Parts: sequence; structure tokens; C-alpha cells
Amino acid sequence: MKKLLFISLILFSQFLTLSAQQISLRTDDLNLTISPGGQLTEMMNPSTGKNYLPVGEKAPLLRIRVGSEWEDPDRALFNSRSDVITLNFPVSKISAEIKVAQHKSHLAFRLIRLNAKEKVNAVCWGSYPTIIGKTIGEVVGVVRDGNYAIGLQTLNAKTIGGVLKNDEGADESRGSVALGQPYGSSLQAFSLDRSKARKFTVWGQNYPAMPVDAIPNETTVGSAIALFGCPEAQVLSRIGVIELAEGLPHPMINGVWLKQSPETGRAYLISDFDEKNIDAMLDYTQQAGLMSLYHEGPFKSWGHFILDPASFPNGIAGMKMCVEKASVKGLRIGVHTLSTFINTNDPYVTPVPDMRLAQTGSSSLTESIISTTAEIPVQSDQYFKNIKPSTLHAVRIGKEIIRFKEVSAKEPYKLLECQRGAYGTTASGHTKGEQVAMLMDYPYNTLFPNFDLQQEIAGNLGRFFTETGVSHMDFDGHEGCISSGEGDYGMQAFAEKVIKETNHTLVNGTSRSSHYYWHICHYWNWGEPWYGGFRDSQGDYRLENQPFLERNYMPNMLGWFLLSPTTTVEDIEWMMARAAGYNAGFALVARYKSLQKNPDTNQLLALIKLWQAAYKTHIFSPDQLARLKNPENDFHLEKDKLGWKLFPFKKFKFEHTRQLLQPGQPTFSEWEIVNKDAEQPLNFTLTFMGKEGAISNPWIELDGYFMLKLPGEYTAGNTIVCDGTTIKMYNNKGSFMKDIPIQQAIPKLKTGKHIFKFDCKFPEDIELTNRFIIKTISNPEIITK
Repeated sequence: MKKLLFISLILFSQFLTLSAQQISLRTDDLNLTISPGGQLTEMMNPSTGKNYLPVGEKAPLLRIRVGSEWEDPDRALFNSRSDVITLNFPVSKISAEIKVAQHKSHLAFRLIRLNAKEKVNAVCWGSYPTIIGKTIGEVVGVVRDGNYAIGLQTLNAKTIGGVLKNDEGADESRGSVALGQPYGSSLQAFSLDRSKARKFTVWGQNYPAMPVDAIPNETTVGSAIALFGCPEAQVLSRIGVIELAEGLPHPMINGVWLKQSPETGRAYLISDFDEKNIDAMLDYTQQAGLMSLYHEGPFKSWGHFILDPASFPNGIAGMKMCVEKASVKGLRIGVHTLSTFINTNDPYVTPVPDMRLAQTGSSSLTESIISTTAEIPVQSDQYFKNIKPSTLHAVRIGKEIIRFKEVSAKEPYKLLECQRGAYGTTASGHTKGEQVAMLMDYPYNTLFPNFDLQQEIAGNLGRFFTETGVSHMDFDGHEGCISSGEGDYGMQAFAEKVIKETNHTLVNGTSRSSHYYWHICHYWNWGEPWYGGFRDSQGDYRLENQPFLERNYMPNMLGWFLLSPTTTVEDIEWMMARAAGYNAGFALVARYKSLQKNPDTNQLLALIKLWQAAYKTHIFSPDQLARLKNPENDFHLEKDKLGWKLFPFKKFKFEHTRQLLQPGQPTFSEWEIVNKDAEQPLNFTLTFMGKEGAISNPWIELDGYFMLKLPGEYTAGNTIVCDGTTIKMYNNKGSFMKDIPIQQAIPKLKTGKHIFKFDCKFPEDIELTNRFIIKTISNPEIITK
């Protein structure tokens, strides 16, 4: 009887330990309740008692996919001794075991077992609905309402934050870890089984039925997330605690976590330095108060990252010397590359191509060929007719790369007009049955790696940084990792390995946001200077990025700006006013020759340093910051012994179009302005607005006595700029074209009322508008902070 009683007590104890009852999990700032059916029923702020789960929305702790069907659990059993939740899935008869860790800061969930893991090709955490909809950090995975925040963090690279949208697990959006919903928001993450060879469409719709190699043992088991709630003001510090507790990347700069370091998001100089001009370029960088001197293209080839001997004749030692010189000045040296893009002159391609170059598919030779065969017979045209995404038209047979024009339209299929032994490979004979692999390429005359080679390339980068001491890079072209067929996992695994293989702090940025990489990344920096004038190139895009950065706890960055030989003080102060308004970093592209040729280089760099000193010490008022953000506003900044002086500019805008009047009636426009400030140089811009055509012989008259004639034709898009002393003309992309000679000194704009007249000759049947803007500088706003 005693023995039976003892056994009964053990069984009863086990029943209490493992029960299909409501599961209550707690942190200091979040109470989470899971129903006996495996659904979240409560996400509560314990200090207020408010439940943030919307009524009527499903919230499974974990879902599984078997084949193409998703399945929710129907039962959850919790073993309080082992802290394991067992979820049962009724249709597939599969069970999943999830290890739970309850911390003061967060709850951690890790999938530790699937009883039939070979059947499960994907798992999804959530989605977890919330009623919060005010601020949604789609990449960082945090939603907040002004007081309280709820967040999801993935705990390893295999767990992808966001919505599973395709078989490769790639997300072309900026982020979907948190999404706005009619009821508020949702949080979600997923993991894929990558342990089996698969075949599916890769990189959007570019590569249908592409074969993707297996990654041994890379199943969904081990996928893990953290959930947390906290006061909104504590979100960033809370994520830092989670990183340390869960072994996530937690990079430091000078002993401070990168997300809280004042060094994160600083501006940097992109240039073309070499071993000869390094001292001058470091001086320029220091004059501007910038963080880093970043080489725009130091490599002879990407893949092995061989330095260009024209700039670095001493190779690694030469780059290391540059790093050491920068370190003495407190500066970093950076380099630019395109992540996994492989140049066709790299040893991975020539003279013997690596077998791990990414291939979109293959077919077999139907006949043996010799080294001069120009029409190569293949079993299928499936992968070779997909020419649209290919710019190199390259295939690999054995150790030879061959380029072809097209594949024949009918059987027997042949690759036509073949160029044998491409990229320095050796043309040779090949036997019937050998595989003809279509290589994946990009319009930069580059090829891509598969996942294995991708990881090797990450190691190459890490070794380069370790050997040279280079401590700054951008993962530009980060999306190239998608060539592996592993979607966002490929990108995250690549970045993580580069950081792990580098033995010092590596400041890094990207133009491609992703959730796990958020922990590694110092900044996101978009906006390129190649598409328009200094102020116009991707201008709206730069400003639209700022709220996106802010809601994802990233430093504000304005993108890249180009300093040319003709960049003006006004341009630089326009850029710096925006930087001040947003407390933003930026990249200044300034090549050595441009800095040497611009007559105002020293003044421009001094202004960049001055403005940075002002906004980094937070001297501007909320009203001033709001005005500094507006790209329509111009300012000038000075500092003297009495303090800071912010000079706003006023703009008077007018337009002149063709006027249909009686013969002999004057066609000029007449405008009046009042200069309420001190006497100053006449500063104006005249832009010829339209898609095509040209106006001719414009003239401007001031106050009925001074006539400024501008003889000749001016094409739509041209701009004339007068600074009171000189007149210059720029094209529609803001590039300097020429100086316009003037015959007499331009009078100053005195205090008081002024009358301007303007006219020009218009082309027939083409609508053009002349936009005339007069700019006057106002009295300074004195800042004594």
C-alpha cells in the first residue's frame, strides 16, 4: 500500500508539473499568458493591468509548416520543472518542445525539439497581435504608444525577424518584424529548414526553379526569440540587456555599446586616397571634424580583396601604414566594397573558376565538344533562355567559362555564338554528359558565390580588416547575399561572420536594413549624389528616411553628398543645416583633385566642422531645429567670443512665363521686394524650368537703372547663380558648366524697397518657366549656450 501510495504521489506530482492548463509567464514589465490550446491570451503591463492583446485575434505561440500547409497547435503542456512547453499539432501529429526562460528583462523561447523535424520545413513565431499602433519599428521589432512598448527580438541568425513571404526567406521591404494592423500592430519571426537541397524561385522572380544546396544540420530546431515589454523610454537599454543575456552581438566603441555611443552615426569622408596623398587627405578629414577617411575603391578585385597596386604599391603594409597615420590623428580608415560581388578578374574566376560560383541551374552536354566548338549542344534550354537578368551570358563547364549570345529556340538546343575561354579561363574539350552551369551575374561585370563561398568571402574580409587595422566599412550590395538562395539568412550570416572574423571594432553601415543585423550595424545611410544637383539628388528620399531611422532606434543619416571643384559655401551650409536639424551624420564624397581644385576647400571644411560642433552640443532651440529641417530654408552659422550666430536667409520667389500681349506691348515681368536687413550683395538664382527647349537672351533690371544682360541660349534645366560678384551656370544635375562674364560690377542690395524686371525670348510652341529667387541674409539669432 505504501508503495502504491508513493507511486500515486509521483504520478500526481508529474500531472501537476505537466498540465494542459493556462501558462503564466512573467518579467518585471510584462505578464504573458498562454492558453491550454497554445494561444497567447494576455500581454499585460503589470504596473497598469492593461492587456495589449486585441480581442478576437489569434496569437499562436508557434506555428509549423508541413509541405505547403501551416498548422496551429491545439494543446500546450507546461513542465514547470524543466521549463519546457510542449505544443501538439493535431493534423500532422507533430509535437514541438520549447524551452522557456523567464528573466526580469524578457522572456526567451527556444525551439529545442521537433519529434518529426524532417517533415517541418518552416516555423513561425506568432504573429503576436497588439493594440499598439502609434509607433511601429518595423526592423527593430518594437511597437510603442508613447508610454509602453512591446518588442520581439530574434536570438540567432537562423531566426529571421519578419513575415515569411517566399521560399528563400527574403524580404524586399525595409522590414516586417513589426507591422501596422487594423487593430494596432503585429510582431512575427520565422525560421526555415535549410538542411535539404531545394529548388525554388530566387531573388524576386529573377531565377525560377533555381537549385539551392543543403546546409548540413541547418533545421528549424534552435530557432529562438525574446519577448519583452517595458516603459517606452527604456526600450534601447532593455535591448542592450537582452543582447548580453542571450549572447547576441553587442559591439562596443571605446567601451560604450554602439547603440548608445556618441561615435555612432558620425559623418565621414569618402575619397580616393593612396600611399602618396594619405597625409593630405587625413588633414582634410581632420579639418572637417569627420570620423573616418573611407576609400571608395581600394581593391583591384572583390572576392579575394586584392589591393590596387596603383594606389597601394606596398599592398597590405601600405594600407596598414595609412591606418597607423590615421590612428595618430584619432581617425579611422575605411574601405568600400560590394560585399559578395566577385569581379571577373578575381582568382575565384580566373584562370580557374571556383566550383562554388552561384549557378541558377544547369543542363548536360548532349555531345562531346572540342576547344573551338562555337555551338554547344545542351539537353534543355530551361536556364539558358532566362537571359533577361543576365548581363554576362556566362556558363561554366568544368574549369572553363564560356559566354554565349542565346540558346536556340527549338530542339536540339544549342548555345549559340559561344566565346570560349572567357575571363582568362582555358578553352578545352568536354565530354558528353558534363554539366553546363548557368552562372548568376550582375551588371557591374561581377559574378556571385553560393552560400559556402559566400562564407569564405566573409572570412576574406575579416582577415583583411584584422591584418590592416581598417576599422570602417559598408555592407553595400548586401543584397548580393541572396545569390545563395538563402534570403535574409544569407545576409545576416555573412555580416555576422565578417564581424566575428575581425579582431577589433568594425564600424559598419548598410543600405539594406534587416532585423538581426540591426544588432551589428552602426548606421543605415542612403541617398546618393549622382542623380542630380547637390541639393536635389534623392533629396526627398533622404528626408523621408529620417522618421524611418528614428522609429527603429538608428542614428539619423542624410546619405552621400558630392563635393566637387565648384561646390559652394551655400551648398555646404544647406547640407549642414539639414544635418543640424536632424542631428544627422552623412558621407561627404570629396576626391583629392576636387579638394585641391576648389578654391574654397578650407572654408567649406571649416564650416562642416563648425556646424557639427554646434549641433552635437545641442545649442539649437526646438523652433530653430524645425526650421533647420526644412530644405526650403537656408542659413549661415558663425561663432565668436560672444557665442553662436545663426543667420537665416529670406527668399523671394517669382516666375516668368510667355505672355500673349498686343504687338509692341512690353512682355517683361515686374516684381517688388523689400530688404528689411542690412545692405548686402545681390544674391539670386535663375532656373529655366521645363523638359526641353531653350530660352535666349534673358535680362534682369534692378531699380530702373542697372541692366544685367545674359546673352545666348539657356537650355531647360540650366540654372544661373549670382553671389553678388560672379555669375555661374549649372546643368540640370547641378554640375558646374561655365562662368558667365559680366561687364560691370553688380550693385549691392540696399536696405529698403527694390523693383526687378525680367524678360527673355521663348521658343515657339514649347512651355518654359523662368524661376527667379532672390535671397537676402537676415540679422543673426544670437545663441549663448
